[in-house]
Amino acid sequence: MKTNIRLLSKCTLITATAILTLTACSSGQEEANSQPAATSSGPLKISMFTNQQGAQAVDPNNPILQEIQKKTNTSLNITWVPVNTYSEKTKVMLASGDLSDLSLVMNIFDSQVVQMATSGAFWDITPYIKDYKTLSSLPNTVWDNAKIKGKNYGIPRPRPLEGSWGVHVRKDWLDKLGLKVPENMDEMYTVLKAFKENDPDGNGKADTVGLTGQVDAEGMGLYTWIEDVFNNNNGYWKLVNGQMTPVYLEPSERKALEWLKKAYDEKVLTPDFAVIKNSQAREQYMGGKAGALGSALNPQWLYTDAMRKIDPKADSYPLTYLTTPEGNKFAGQDPGNFGMYVIPKTVPEAKMKQLLAFMDRAYQDDVADLALYGLPDKHYTVKDGFKVATEQAKTDNVPDTTNNLQQMIQKYDKYQRAYYNGIPKEFYDRSKKIIDDRSAFSKPNVANGLISQTNLTNGPDLNKKIQDMKIKVIMGKESLETWDAFVTKTKADPTVQKIIQEMTEAYNNR
Repeated sequence: MKTNIRLLSKCTLITATAILTLTACSSGQEEANSQPAATSSGPLKISMFTNQQGAQAVDPNNPILQEIQKKTNTSLNITWVPVNTYSEKTKVMLASGDLSDLSLVMNIFDSQVVQMATSGAFWDITPYIKDYKTLSSLPNTVWDNAKIKGKNYGIPRPRPLEGSWGVHVRKDWLDKLGLKVPENMDEMYTVLKAFKENDPDGNGKADTVGLTGQVDAEGMGLYTWIEDVFNNNNGYWKLVNGQMTPVYLEPSERKALEWLKKAYDEKVLTPDFAVIKNSQAREQYMGGKAGALGSALNPQWLYTDAMRKIDPKADSYPLTYLTTPEGNKFAGQDPGNFGMYVIPKTVPEAKMKQLLAFMDRAYQDDVADLALYGLPDKHYTVKDGFKVATEQAKTDNVPDTTNNLQQMIQKYDKYQRAYYNGIPKEFYDRSKKIIDDRSAFSKPNVANGLISQTNLTNGPDLNKKIQDMKIKVIMGKESLETWDAFVTKTKADPTVQKIIQEMTEAYNNR
């Protein structure tokens, strides 16, 4: 694989009107001449299984999707799966063996994915990457962090290193209540409690909560940022005295649970946090009923735009960092990808190469920009080298369409998470600064790419037990002393000890 990193043209924004503004990056000449995905026999038929992030699936006749197919010389049959059920539907799809030509798996290191990859269910594309200009020019980190036991069994969905971790707060509520932007977890709690008790929306009703979010079956989901800050760690595993250690075994995890339990007891945390869905948590936040939400950086304009239909001064503000109990600035660094498209081994080699050619073409600027901005001259115009949204973009609901299409294809861009379709210049510039500031101290996940065979077999059930206990402690169904006993017992479990040993060996041999 080539080691050079593709240089991306710098993007700047200008405000042309009061309408929404879009970023601009284009390099199209060379890319437009790239080899098409299909042969002269006609458009290549491709089935895809991918994530639906927007409210509605993209209609097959959508003009943006049609243009993407035209540029890639393909006919796409896409199965759009809503984000709330994606994990469950993916497991069913993988178990059945009835895979699309390109199937998006969000968790590359899910035990089911790893077992299928290493047993030969997917194409090992490692030897082929070098033959595709755009794919091979992705940063090494993107590919390396998508490897399973040293091999690439799928095409990663590239993501920037900064911008996924974090939490948003209502900046307008902070200003109204005379509060500063929180920098540590004590200040955060004070802010969230004020959002609960001090009528930040000014309607005279006690109808707001401080914090909302959603939990997963095996983890804290949109509340993971709280654990990360208390643990001063990105992710589930932490290197302690040369040994890979699950963070739930650390005393700092108990501090995180104490904080969450207090928030639940004092109704600062939304009461239904244990059962609420991702989409419901977003709706609660965007609907002005919660003051904070764990979230990536880029949806800030999605949130703010929705909020401003209720309050014209609303501002969903992403925090640059929070300081740990030790006083360190913390933000988590991303692995450079979010899932990968696997190609089942049942696909012939010739078509596998065509699928790689399609993705190589789709990740080029002129195609990826369709998924990001919509159609030129219709959904945006170019003025002084910049893309500016048109009123037609609103009429055609381009943000919802592109929110889905970006789940399907996306180019690599350091500032990608600064952008959301229609974002004004001031918000985009603010997000770029957050990304630049975070890059000085953000912490990578030390366990990226590490695999324990015992963990693949036993990890999911173990994680569910740990998560169930966390929820019980937060809700007061079990005490913190019970948690202490649970940790002691779990730490002594031979299976857990074997997982720790294997993860440590994998770290030392990486």
